Amino acid sequence: MCTRYSAMITNKFLAFLWRMGTVLLDEPMSRHTTYRTGGPADCLFIPNNPACLGEVREMAKKEGLPFLVIGGGSNILVSDKGIRGIVARVCGEVDAGIRTVAQKDESIVVFVDARVEKKAFLEWALRRGFSGMEFMAGLPGCIGGGIAMNAGTHIGWFSDILTRVRIIDKAGMLREKDITDEMISYRELRFEEGTIIVGGYFRLQKTNDPQSIQKIVEDIIREREQKHPLEYPSAGSVFKNPHGHFAWKLINDSGLRGYAIGGAKISEKHTNFIINTGSASSTDIYKLIRHVQEVVEKETHIRLEPEVKIIGEF
Repeated sequence: MCTRYSAMITNKFLAFLWRMGTVLLDEPMSRHTTYRTGGPADCLFIPNNPACLGEVREMAKKEGLPFLVIGGGSNILVSDKGIRGIVARVCGEVDAGIRTVAQKDESIVVFVDARVEKKAFLEWALRRGFSGMEFMAGLPGCIGGGIAMNAGTHIGWFSDILTRVRIIDKAGMLREKDITDEMISYRELRFEEGTIIVGGYFRLQKTNDPQSIQKIVEDIIREREQKHPLEYPSAGSVFKNPHGHFAWKLINDSGLRGYAIGGAKISEKHTNFIINTGSASSTDIYKLIRHVQEVVEKETHIRLEPEVKIIGEF
């Protein structure tokens, strides 16, 4: 049963949210995900400052409302039935969310707000002649989501340059935490359940040849355009690479290249991408994800684990 909470949100709570940011009721999540699919969120809240989210979560709990935090929508699949309760979207800040904390010799430490888009951070660093974040070239989404999933490619990962995070813990307290080796894993930074990421501290290196860094970034973007189906809505790589294997090759070798369900299709350019050809529903994409898992497991005895977070009822 998909219980809607829109009518249960009191005027008092709405007034409280409006003081903290922007409120959109019954907002289609297709406007906020890179798949361009997903039903309505009962209440989409876009905070002026993510530091307020501990207080918002506590208030939602008192009101008996589900509460969920998302980033830029680049790594999620939202049900066609939508998301119940309060959905806080932490994305949208640009240069104003980046500030220098320390600079010594040839390195710099910057604090980056969770709402800053990866592209904006990359451009900020390039303009100032810093390197270390080239791997972010062409990656969608915002810094908060990138921290949570330790985003990256074979070139580098968030954990390579991230030294410290600012978080709201499960008790609602705003605090900071150093990144340790024990926290780092493939496609994930391990935080205590209930942690909300507010921002991160990144160490970058000064370069004497900024033009070479710019060229590296341009080459990475060009390569991504050649290898990835960026002309279609998608969530990037759908499945994690199993140990010792590449997900795309397992999918390809299982005969699934180009396989489609409704408007969702396995890309012929990169088989770990499921694309929205224009008319896909979230249900189409979900069914295709499950079909891929079943076929690959039957053919290879390997169960692929989705990298994309599946939200809502399917």
